Amino acid sequence: MAGATFERIALNRVTFGARDVDVALVAQNGWAQWVADQLAPPKGDDPDLDRYLRSLTFPIQYDAYDEDTLNYHWKAVNEPDRPLRYLFSSLEQIWDFTRRTPWTVSFAETTRLEMELCSSIYIRNAHSKYQLREFMSDFWLNHFSIGKGKGPKVSNPLVVYDRDVIRPNVFGNFRQLLEAVCCSTSMLWYLDNAGSSAALPNENYARELMELHTMGAGAYFGKNPGGGDVSAKGFTDNDILQASRALSGWTFQYGQPFSTSEDGTFFFNIWQHNETAGKFLGFDLSTLKGQAQGQKVLDLVANHPATAPFVCGKLCRRIFGDTPPQAAIDRAVAAWNAHRDKPDHLKRVMSAILLDGPEIGTGPALKVRRPYERFIAMVRTTDIVLQAGWNYINFFWDLSDSPFIWPTPDGRPDTNAFWLTTYAHVVTWQYLQELGQPGGPKLTFAEQTPAAAFRAPEALVDYWVRRMIGYPLSPAAMDALAALVTEVGLTPPPGGTQYWNESFARKIIATIAAAPEFVMR
Repeated sequence: MAGATFERIALNRVTFGARDVDVALVAQNGWAQWVADQLAPPKGDDPDLDRYLRSLTFPIQYDAYDEDTLNYHWKAVNEPDRPLRYLFSSLEQIWDFTRRTPWTVSFAETTRLEMELCSSIYIRNAHSKYQLREFMSDFWLNHFSIGKGKGPKVSNPLVVYDRDVIRPNVFGNFRQLLEAVCCSTSMLWYLDNAGSSAALPNENYARELMELHTMGAGAYFGKNPGGGDVSAKGFTDNDILQASRALSGWTFQYGQPFSTSEDGTFFFNIWQHNETAGKFLGFDLSTLKGQAQGQKVLDLVANHPATAPFVCGKLCRRIFGDTPPQAAIDRAVAAWNAHRDKPDHLKRVMSAILLDGPEIGTGPALKVRRPYERFIAMVRTTDIVLQAGWNYINFFWDLSDSPFIWPTPDGRPDTNAFWLTTYAHVVTWQYLQELGQPGGPKLTFAEQTPAAAFRAPEALVDYWVRRMIGYPLSPAAMDALAALVTEVGLTPPPGGTQYWNESFARKIIATIAAAPEFVMR
């Protein structure tokens, strides 16, 4: 990766885009100090980001509706400067809103909640000082994937899932994270465990718990036709059945029989619990009762020998590419097993990957930026300031690469081949040129460009290539970009940028974002 420094390579691998200021900071303080700072983020957003999110407003307006036949009733709303209030609402408030939909809530309000959540993820990924937490939040949201298309009982509480389940636990203990996900309102409804009954335990969550969240599909032995005890290697259909029984009764308050409220909070409902669970991964669950059976299931899968290699391998592929260095995986697995009972378990795993070997800052760049990542990287390297907006709900929809769009629990693919198709490349390029829509980012490319860069196409290209990528492209690529400037006929006016065509700037910058050196990280 000629031209890229250790600092830029390392930063691009574990952030949403290395900026010049980030590279300079790491060069000054050292990689180890940057990692240490990133692994110790504040409990919530950093103060500047928190203030920004709380300062944002976006208009909402809809007419009153009064329909006795369907019993739909709501008042007219016209709030030109409404803040992002759903983003900071409690689970109880979100669930109260959800259970009243659609009878006393306009569809515009439901969409508003989704807009606030999607906007916040884009903004946090782009502007948070704690980029490693953003990177890991993205990883875990895909690992414990939830598709919002299943309806408001899943999609509305995703605000809480992102804010209170995933983000606080990205550097914590995996077993604790696993249970937080298991008990979350969105996951309980998404994989049907909320309705699992004593008479008919639902196996959906039990299967995905083992196949996707912990041991991996490679540890699945089906009906175990060979016989014998395979619990040390993986799981069977019988293990799925026993886990479904043990986890029945893990639900939340939504007004079902024997619940005491409708506030959406987790509770163990003994009347939904099947007490016949037997041997699971070699352990006899019948020796335990009630909720303890499900907790033992989570203990066993979290600490199973197959779990560390599966999750650590997946994490290293996210960082390094389709064929991650085996030494990094081995260190991660060793740290996982050595510290799995510690509260900062996942922090120690990340430290082992990032600090205990040289791989993080050595080339070549082999991991493709998926379309969403390319957009955020372009935002970061061009100092665009993202605002709240409706457009984030459907941004990259046709590529299934926006928050909670992927419909199935396996999460979006994390292989280069999936994201390097011609269709994905062309559509991404088109999206990157659509900046500046209402509610979108503030564009200040003209003001950012030094006056000297207007003197020749080559100077303009050189400035933005160095700004976005950090070093010049090949001579042929630089000449091609300069030719594009000439072809369009840009003749910068003498003495200033006030007449500069902002839409043309977007075209040049989007084209730079299509360069292999920007696509790969």
